[in-house]
Amino acid sequence: MVSRGVAESDVECYECDLADLDSVRACARELRRNGSIDALALNAGVEFSGDPVVHRTAQGLEETVGVNHLGHFLLTNLLLEDLERSELAHPRIVVTASEVHDPASPGGSVGNGATLGSLEGFERDGKRFEMADGGNFDADKAYKDSKLMNMLFTYELERRLRERGSKITVNAFGPGLITRTGLFRHQNPLFVKVFDFATNEVFHVAETVDRGGDCLVYMLEEPSLEGVGGVYFNNGLAPGTPPTGHKFERTDSSVESNNQDEARKLWVISEDFVGLNS
Repeated sequence: MVSRGVAESDVECYECDLADLDSVRACARELRRNGSIDALALNAGVEFSGDPVVHRTAQGLEETVGVNHLGHFLLTNLLLEDLERSELAHPRIVVTASEVHDPASPGGSVGNGATLGSLEGFERDGKRFEMADGGNFDADKAYKDSKLMNMLFTYELERRLRERGSKITVNAFGPGLITRTGLFRHQNPLFVKVFDFATNEVFHVAETVDRGGDCLVYMLEEPSLEGVGGVYFNNGLAPGTPPTGHKFERTDSSVESNNQDEARKLWVISEDFVGLNS
């Protein structure tokens, strides 16, 4: 699938379990052996909506945030020097977020909306946190919160890179609701089948895997984004009833995602959780 349509492609695969920070470090070491890196796509994720059980990573972190935010946070920081060595004028980091980071969006308004509050859960419980805001565990909200963290991370990393005169750019995007990637593999199989049929065949609000991939490629290769950082694109539903498809365009992210004080605080806590400040 990776090499489809690419003649004589040279593809190498590396194991990276984002639920194990030791695996993330090992992967970074392997990648460094190849020299420079031109682009980094942070596209992995897990979701446990409906599950009342708190799943934990190898280091004991709540797994949704541990994988979707902290694993990517560590990997990125370990590879920044390799991106700086790229021969490209502007190596790119692209973060796969989601419109559900925004409680005002159609997807984000269903159920409890994303908010990190004052990060009380992180500060009170340390690495044994269940929810960033200190509330009762809610797997659906934990996923939304992790996507909000993706946005805060994108903007804070972009600010830090600009302050030091880096040539790297960092942007984020929401690919739309895609039900056939395995993201929902931890949910009830019957629910997944019904949800997949309803969103794809009845209401036509889901996006295809190929189109979601096209959005990622756009963020990585679009000439108009050369040298541009700190922007968010979303593959939202086009106007119309029923929906007339999706429209991928630059979009304002949520109010909370633009809270610079919260982004800085999240960064410092994330450094501590992944062991970057030790």
